[in-house]
Amino acid sequence: MVTFTHWIIFNIVLVIALIIDLYVSRHTKEVTMKEAAYRTLFWTGVAAAIGAWIFIEIGSTRLGIEYTTAYVAERALSLDNLFVFIVIFKYFKLPKKYEAKGLLYGILGALIFRALFITIGVAAINTFSWFLLILGGFLIYTAYKLAFAGDHEVDPSNNLAVKAFKKIMPVTKEYHGTKFFTKIKNVRYATPFLMVVIVLETSDIIFAIDSIPTVFGITDDPFIVWSSNTMAILGMRPLYFLLAGMVNIFRYLQYGLALILGFIGLKMIVEYLFHGFHIISELGDVYLSLAIIISIIMGSIIFSFVKPEKNQK
Repeated sequence: MVTFTHWIIFNIVLVIALIIDLYVSRHTKEVTMKEAAYRTLFWTGVAAAIGAWIFIEIGSTRLGIEYTTAYVAERALSLDNLFVFIVIFKYFKLPKKYEAKGLLYGILGALIFRALFITIGVAAINTFSWFLLILGGFLIYTAYKLAFAGDHEVDPSNNLAVKAFKKIMPVTKEYHGTKFFTKIKNVRYATPFLMVVIVLETSDIIFAIDSIPTVFGITDDPFIVWSSNTMAILGMRPLYFLLAGMVNIFRYLQYGLALILGFIGLKMIVEYLFHGFHIISELGDVYLSLAIIISIIMGSIIFSFVKPEKNQK
């Protein structure tokens, strides 16, 4: 059983992890593939340690498997988020030495918006149990858009927040480090780096809307929802630098993500309509969900390598 003490311990660990990430970001200009690989392994190890702590300290196999399943699903969905970040950075021609700082703002925003949507989601589900039907239907609709409607495409030039801001304050064409504002001839200007952060934060809201219903389809425990989400997000920054050079390799990943969203959405609806029904057992179904999600992710990645684009070496 999750207690208030468990919440305190986990959030202390989370704050320490964020401080470490902030320190590394401030002292990093460009991240090599080798550094990104080591850091990805490190944050994956931290997430695994949290999972082991849930198994041992909280003493719940079900919650431990739900955490693992939710973490794997959220980590997979974060890939789509990172691909959008790549598009945003390319559009604004963000120098590589500023990418680590930009990613930090994007990740902090992701944590804030997920905390907000998790709070809203828990309150809604506890008050209106039928809200699960809406979330399930939303995930199936999102899966369709991702697979067939090109929902993964993004055009930063159409961002409403950026358009609105430019009407309030002029924006310089040149970067001034990672400053948000600068003065030119006593006139205050915003910088392109601020525009990058604005687009990152608005995309974070969109991805949080997709992400939170997904994890609620796996578990209804608020602690597992929060811990799995935050651990998946913490590993995003180094993972970005691994993906940046391989963005065209995972051409079928979006279809895999769509299958995951559709599967979890259908699972939510079935569990609500047939309460108490289990394919194997309560715990066995959690293992089954984990196996299905991992199989879909691995299958889409393997298929991307087996059948690449014709013009791709």
